[in-house]
Amino acid sequence: MNMIFLVDGDNNIGTGLQGADQLTADDSILIFYQKTGLALGKIKELCKGSKASIQYLESVKGGKNSIDFQIITELGVLVGRGEADCAYVISQDKGYEAAMSALRVRYTGAFREVALRPSIAACLKASYLTRAASTEELRSSLKQEFGEIQGAAAFQHLQELFQPAAPKAEGKPTAETAVEKPVKRNRGGRRHPSKSTEVKPADVKPENAEKPTRPAVQPAPQVRTIPEPAAAGAEEKPPVKLTRPRRGGRRKKKPAAEKPTEEA
Repeated sequence: MNMIFLVDGDNNIGTGLQGADQLTADDSILIFYQKTGLALGKIKELCKGSKASIQYLESVKGGKNSIDFQIITELGVLVGRGEADCAYVISQDKGYEAAMSALRVRYTGAFREVALRPSIAACLKASYLTRAASTEELRSSLKQEFGEIQGAAAFQHLQELFQPAAPKAEGKPTAETAVEKPVKRNRGGRRHPSKSTEVKPADVKPENAEKPTRPAVQPAPQVRTIPEPAAAGAEEKPPVKLTRPRRGGRRKKKPAAEKPTEEA
């Protein structure tokens, strides 16, 4: 990014040239002066040590505000040519504000920035960031601007902010997550369970499973009746025959019991 500075030699030029030593070979300084003002030799002494391209432009016609009109004219030519990314008028005269506002509205996009500044140093507040061409240059510029410790901390913080986050490693699904998956709800119908839903053990029927056997019915116990003793003088009744359940096979007949004889 190259910058161009139009310096008003009639308005605190000593303050305006502060920061000229921080410029690079891509930058340009145009100093407008009059014979009645500061001597040219002293102006050159103020620019000593600057790497920027410097031009000393003497006012063609002296008089009040002559340099002001010349600076605005030169700025208009630079806007038309598109020779710089940023153009700054270096002066403490607030009368330039109207012309600068008109240029920003009329020729927006011709420069990244067109502004009025009191000194060159006031235009370089973020130059250590905008001029860095690599991370190493940025680290060095931050250390130069803020000191060794604060500059290194600022660089590390910026690196963490702009460095893309590392993707999280996708681990294999565990036994618990592999058994069940969330069931998706059907919008217009019944809710169907997922295919991967675990089958309950009770629902699984083994192929060779034996059917439960019912316990054998036990025969009812045999009940024998004990005959009551006959009362004296009462007629004796024949004993009751006991029958047993037929277990199978042919039933055998028992011999008939003898009938009791009546007493004479």
